[in-house]
Amino acid sequence: MKNKKVQYIGLIILALLVVAAGIYYSIQRSQRLASLPNFVYILTDDLDFPLMPYMPNTNKLIGEQGATFTNYYVTSSACCPSRASMIRGQYPHNTDILENSPGFEQFYRNGEDDDTLALWLDKVGYKNSFIGKYLNLYPAGVKRSYITPGWSDWHVYLYNITPDIYFAYTLNENGKLVRYHKKDEDYSTDVFRDRALEFLEKNAKSRTPFFLYISTSAPHGPSTAAPRHDNLFQDLKYPQGPSFHEEDVSDKPQIVQKLGKTGGTFDTEDANSLFRQRVRSVQAVDEMVAAVVQQLEASGQLDNTYIIFTSDNGFRMGEHNLPSGKMLGYEEDIHVPFLIRGPGIPPNSTVTPMIANIDIAPTFAELAGAKAPEFVDGRSFVRFLDGTQNDTTDWRKAFAIETGYLDKTSNVISYRGVRTETFKYIEYENDELEFYDLKNDPYELNNLASSLGPKTLGILHSWLGELTTCKADTCRQIENSVPDINIKE
Repeated sequence: MKNKKVQYIGLIILALLVVAAGIYYSIQRSQRLASLPNFVYILTDDLDFPLMPYMPNTNKLIGEQGATFTNYYVTSSACCPSRASMIRGQYPHNTDILENSPGFEQFYRNGEDDDTLALWLDKVGYKNSFIGKYLNLYPAGVKRSYITPGWSDWHVYLYNITPDIYFAYTLNENGKLVRYHKKDEDYSTDVFRDRALEFLEKNAKSRTPFFLYISTSAPHGPSTAAPRHDNLFQDLKYPQGPSFHEEDVSDKPQIVQKLGKTGGTFDTEDANSLFRQRVRSVQAVDEMVAAVVQQLEASGQLDNTYIIFTSDNGFRMGEHNLPSGKMLGYEEDIHVPFLIRGPGIPPNSTVTPMIANIDIAPTFAELAGAKAPEFVDGRSFVRFLDGTQNDTTDWRKAFAIETGYLDKTSNVISYRGVRTETFKYIEYENDELEFYDLKNDPYELNNLASSLGPKTLGILHSWLGELTTCKADTCRQIENSVPDINIKE
């Protein structure tokens, strides 16, 4: 009897210890989660630098309260390749997403949807919300109710049944297909704003770290503005730089020159008119930024939240005598705005090293204490967020730019190139070349490829080949091994 009593007491003590351990673990987990930062990632579509002066809230609430990256680039100036690189941390040649089509279907078929930034953060306790445009052609190849793994909140519009991106579209809202119409309140940027605020309010009560990804349609064509902004900026003119309507483009590759002859002349008035449309279309985005910041502040989460504002690619508006567009390797296409505020980032600071979209995922992972997979090509730029920028000795000296499939029929101009701090070299699918001395020719007016000697061209070709076939750590090594070339050979 005595032994049974001892055993009974022992079981009670064991049970109490298990409960105590569970409580301790729960407290420890809650404390750990509470110490993690939040992320709000605002990705616009086709945003370029000339639009930024017309986004006062964004500049004031993110740029002035944090850092401006002056040398942020995308590794492909096509929407889907750029977006795939952001959530995987890989070059397009490693995601095998080099065009907008087949886009999502190929991303899913490759199994890449099962190992993205969202899942890395989910594993360490984050609640993740995706709102807006995911990857081009989503949800081709899967059920229309499909939700990508890692996202606990999902409001994404469907490509295959949605002809418009501002009105009359359909969203997959957490597995339910919701049709929006042409009422003022159906304007997509405003709907995305409302879903974001709902997520923030709900998550503030749970005190769980979160990753909110807001992907707007604006200013992508047709650049439809919210009705309340339709009549703004009537006299606005597009700010023309030295490359606008470049007079002599005979040095440009024939494949590029032919593009400039399609669709008629894109003249000054065309540029002014489109610019006004684009500026109007981002006014709702700018208002959304203010609303998100206000909500974060009201919930006490602002000081512990990194807010990033950027674009999937840039946009040309008549530069190099080309029609409006993107998908080429010119600065207007690949160089985009990037603003970030958050814990430890000094207000009104500037980050000057070359950062690429493949760096987004590993940076978020480091800040969240998550483990980025070994397949990642990019590198974390956390070291630059404190404003010191002292540790640049082993930082990237170059990056690859690549669009289109070279080994099969492509729907776009296919090319592979490399941009360094001082020059840019590009090889096109038809073997035409471009080389720009960016130090002396930042607007890329003089293609020097024809003046380079065989030795220099051979070195560049071999280096580019290594960079556009590299993987993971090898990419980082090759990016730091810029060859010593002689432009005047």
